[in-house]
Amino acid sequence: MAKRINRIKRVLNNIPINEWQYILPILICGICYIASDFLGIIQKTDYAYWSGGLLKDQYRVFTYHFIHIDIKHLLANGTGIAICRYCFKELELKLNWFFLILILLLMPLQSLLLWIWDIVISKNSMSLAVGFSGLIYGIEAFILLSSIFGKKRFLCFNTNLKKNSNITKITSILVLIGLIWSFMPGISLAGHLTGFTAGLLMYMI
Repeated sequence: MAKRINRIKRVLNNIPINEWQYILPILICGICYIASDFLGIIQKTDYAYWSGGLLKDQYRVFTYHFIHIDIKHLLANGTGIAICRYCFKELELKLNWFFLILILLLMPLQSLLLWIWDIVISKNSMSLAVGFSGLIYGIEAFILLSSIFGKKRFLCFNTNLKKNSNITKITSILVLIGLIWSFMPGISLAGHLTGFTAGLLMYMI
């Protein structure tokens, strides 16, 4: 047992610190999926985005992103995170925790925009949503603008993201395919569009 623990410690120690910003969200999504679908510890609806209950249960602003409908949904968003990692690497991101910081800032902004769409515009108090894809669209929007114009600073951080035409092409294609896919039944077009809008706004900070 002690040998296994030491082996795990060695593996963890060998992971570069800047990779944890991508690994942690995937781990949390995976743990939540196991807890809901295999162990039955949590009920997805208790932590999902609910337009009519968002002001009362404000924790949903943060929790619904880590809940997924099924394994395909989970794997799709895990792949999305991996693609975002590749794009940030190509833009020469040096900050160790920037991805996590961006996620934490996108969560309330995207949730607010989605709530405004559901309650103020659509008058729908029974809208439900789960999944990390809204955040991925926000990050892709941030990456897209960064690849076109570059991004030297974000708030108090020196990001020094470089222009990259290849990443512009890749991100544009992925966003276009994703938005077309968003019209499929059971997929939240509003969640994806508000995520993308949140990412555009975040870039302007």
